[in-house]
Amino acid sequence: MNWHPPVPAQVSDGAGVTWQVRRAWPGSLAGEFVLEVRDPVGPGVRAAHFRQGNFDPVPRDDPLIPSLAREAEQGNVIVHRAHKRAVIQAGDKYVKVFRPGRAVDAASKHHIAASLLACSSFNTPRILEAGTDVMVFSSLGGRPYYELGQDHAAVTDASFDAAWAQWSQAWVTTASVAKGADFRDSVDTLPAHPSETEVANLQRWINHWLRHSQGVPEAATARSALLARAEAAINRLSGSAADPLGWAHGDLHDKQLFGSDENGGPGLLDFDEGCRAEAALDLANLDVHVELRLRQKLLTTRRYVIAHRRIVATAEKLHVSPERFAAYAACTRLRLACLYSFRPPWGAEATKYLSEPTTPERAL
Repeated sequence: MNWHPPVPAQVSDGAGVTWQVRRAWPGSLAGEFVLEVRDPVGPGVRAAHFRQGNFDPVPRDDPLIPSLAREAEQGNVIVHRAHKRAVIQAGDKYVKVFRPGRAVDAASKHHIAASLLACSSFNTPRILEAGTDVMVFSSLGGRPYYELGQDHAAVTDASFDAAWAQWSQAWVTTASVAKGADFRDSVDTLPAHPSETEVANLQRWINHWLRHSQGVPEAATARSALLARAEAAINRLSGSAADPLGWAHGDLHDKQLFGSDENGGPGLLDFDEGCRAEAALDLANLDVHVELRLRQKLLTTRRYVIAHRRIVATAEKLHVSPERFAAYAACTRLRLACLYSFRPPWGAEATKYLSEPTTPERAL
């Protein structure tokens, strides 16, 4: 059960220079991976390919995101997913670079979210510039909840709980405001993300895992477990009645949420996946992420319980069906297990996650 996709923790180029692997994604063929590596000669990251044991860094002038080379001159590249997107930290600004034309939709989703969230005490980055493939944002005060949970010097359990309480109140208000006449038309322009879309997302990650483990004897047990759990999770989501659709962040997790700053209110960023979905989509995604932090030993059990109970209480306030919450959580848990199995150093633990279901109740 400990087999996982063989993504190396570090790789060497033709000159013998060692690069540390920060993140990884499955390639289109077994044994091929897309990497994000730490730049060994300075701050920042680079994208790369790893094919059949051969390491190939992607140049700064990534051909599918042509504005990257120019924008990278402003600061440090802190995100670079090959041929898809990149983020540059330039002083107190952040520059997000897309494929040509992709920034237009992202800017539209950001404007909708920012207007909506301003009515519910959330802070969001301001768009300083926007083009067809580049967006420039202001910084967001505070620290991600991901960091707050690991800080036991400046953050007490009580203040951690207060941060989650603040998020909960703002999130409930946001859901209410989004249903109002003032935002109905703009929210309706967002793409729908029904449960069928979530099933398709899960199935795509299952297919990645199956492709990379095809013909590997050591992976046979994990493959069988994954297929069985996937069938159960998909049937659970497809077989229960859906809750109403409303505004959704689309990728809500603890690195997107920021603790309150001098302006008051929690912060929220990254609205590229904004959509109309059941409230359970965001809430289950957030809950499974904090469950993952517990498994990664990045949260104490006490702090996991604090976050989990606030998320569940929020779901209750929004009248989320418990069955829908559990169904979305089951799908998210499998999707993240597949994703993290490609990422050192979590690969072995993530593979266990494929056949060892952990539910919030077990962790309490």
